[in-house]
Amino acid sequence: MPDAAKRVRKLRALLLSKYDEVWAQAEGLGWTCLEGEDVDDDTAGEQYHVCWSDTSVSDARVMNMGRMARVNHFPGMLDLVRKAGTARNLNKMREALGKEYSFFPRTFVLPADYTALKQEFGPKRGRKTFILKPSRGAQGAGISLTRSLSDIDPQANNIVQRYMAKPHLIDGYKYDMRLFVLLTSLSPLRIYIFREGLVRLCTQPYGLTGTGSNLQDLRMHLTNYAINKNADGFVQPTSAEDDCSSKRLVSSVLAKLGEERGSQPELWSEIQQLCVKTIISAQPHLLHTYRTCRQRAADDCGSTCFELLGFDVILDAKLKPYLLEVNHSPSFTCDSPLDEAVKSAVLRGTMEMVSFSREEKKLLKGAGRRLEPATRTRLAMARAEYESGHADRLG
Repeated sequence: MPDAAKRVRKLRALLLSKYDEVWAQAEGLGWTCLEGEDVDDDTAGEQYHVCWSDTSVSDARVMNMGRMARVNHFPGMLDLVRKAGTARNLNKMREALGKEYSFFPRTFVLPADYTALKQEFGPKRGRKTFILKPSRGAQGAGISLTRSLSDIDPQANNIVQRYMAKPHLIDGYKYDMRLFVLLTSLSPLRIYIFREGLVRLCTQPYGLTGTGSNLQDLRMHLTNYAINKNADGFVQPTSAEDDCSSKRLVSSVLAKLGEERGSQPELWSEIQQLCVKTIISAQPHLLHTYRTCRQRAADDCGSTCFELLGFDVILDAKLKPYLLEVNHSPSFTCDSPLDEAVKSAVLRGTMEMVSFSREEKKLLKGAGRRLEPATRTRLAMARAEYESGHADRLG
């Protein structure tokens, strides 16, 4: 196996993470794991090869990363994946490209779009259902459904979307898919979508009444684990193959859809396109922010940052996928065998993918104080070759 395909095994990792599985997978790869107190802030970027943080990292940390160090967040990503940021980007793309971005529901960002939202409640518009989400909310907190404009605060920092009245159901329950997407480079853009993910079911059977009398039954309408995990109807998976629980594998649900409706190869392709197009909508801003942070770094080759995102996707009754939201720091809590099977594979695959190849290490060690253009080109080629050789391992 050529050096370009082999990874450096003896790496040091600064783990600013509360998740046991993050630590377990890093240790399983043979990395030396460091805590924040083990690192001197003045020379932090030279004391580790990988920094993994549960939260966004400062621009200063990105600026000071060493030539052989990587961090698991891009500067500027947090603002873009907050609900309002996602909505603004995708609304612009939908205006420019039409149906290419029809996978995102009609969305109003308040307070700026309140006048346009009022028009949706006109006397000839019918009784539409809308879902309100705090722009910076998480785990379903603060979300509500309404058919009345008077329930919507025009000055609140919320987003308001048309609610999907006819979702596809599993055994009568609404569900969504949590997909894991790895972004390793902005220029050129390199995106990897893990084949396996999680399906999360509500704990009350779905049924939207004509009067809207059950709009407040959140465990009927919201798939968030934090909302459903303590419900009487929640069933924790007992194995990774459990098809009768409130969490299931994406692969098992897609297989079931194939049995019920025939082969659905285009569905997975549409889901992949949804993920890629969403990142494309943010790429120009992310690239500008990244280059601004790294413009003084003589050692930058464009691969200092990577990002592991959680995409939440829902299918309508006709099996058209829609984006619900993008999670900047998806949870890696493993409280069932199914969680552990999926998340351990995602973490290991990510850590292997962002490891330095032996060819990169050789080039960096042999380089001078500043990287020559020819060395940068060879490093970029080595990174692309390494990732190409490891892409098929992303289970």
